Amino acid sequence: MVREYLEQESIKGNSRRRKFFLGIFLVFACICAFLYFAVGNSIDLSKPDDKKMFIIFVVMAGLMVFCTAVQLIISILPAKNGRNLILPLEENTREAAAEIINKEAAEGKILYEGFMNHNTIKKYSNRITILPSYVLLIREIGKITAIPRDKIYWICAQPGYKGGPYYVRLLIFTEKKLIDFDGNDIEHMIEIAENIYQYIPNVFKDYSAQHGITNLPFILEKLYNENRSAFMSLYEEEKQKLCSPSSGMEE
Repeated sequence: MVREYLEQESIKGNSRRRKFFLGIFLVFACICAFLYFAVGNSIDLSKPDDKKMFIIFVVMAGLMVFCTAVQLIISILPAKNGRNLILPLEENTREAAAEIINKEAAEGKILYEGFMNHNTIKKYSNRITILPSYVLLIREIGKITAIPRDKIYWICAQPGYKGGPYYVRLLIFTEKKLIDFDGNDIEHMIEIAENIYQYIPNVFKDYSAQHGITNLPFILEKLYNENRSAFMSLYEEEKQKLCSPSSGMEE
């Protein structure tokens, strides 16, 4: 039986999720064993304080076992009918979006795929995939954010945000909200953004050079969040420039 694209991605994510929760459980079990051998002989259940601490520990251990078991059970079956999709713009149902995505992937219409982190070779790492209808932000735990291509205004790399000079985000400006996707290498993320421009027109292509702006992503993010109408006016102005006959592109 051939599995559909989204179902295959959920299987990969479930495998990663199982390893993650089993790893946490193993660490917890090691801590429990250490505490048992370190302080087990000194606990006197006849003392109220010791008994209270023991009960709290048992309850925490029980919750840990329960949560791990639940996550393992959830990860056994792959997600179907788009249950692993996140639709931030809420433009469609998950079932309908999944049908479109699975159909385009089955037809070999994956236009672009890029790993978000530099020198990534692990098959579970975060990546961005472009289909004719959707841009997919695929996370290693199996969740996939699906954004309609016709709802995207612009995508750019924004280096040095909050986390310092070696932190970078891919900013995706859409009709309703600003969506970000993290990476770990500035040059690599800029390369991804430039590759994406083949499918998402870079209307601000020459804006930085013309106006001497070196931190354009920060300025546009601020403008988008604080004055959406001003952002749209600027976007439409740059789009007209890009599509004008003098630019060599047809609208």
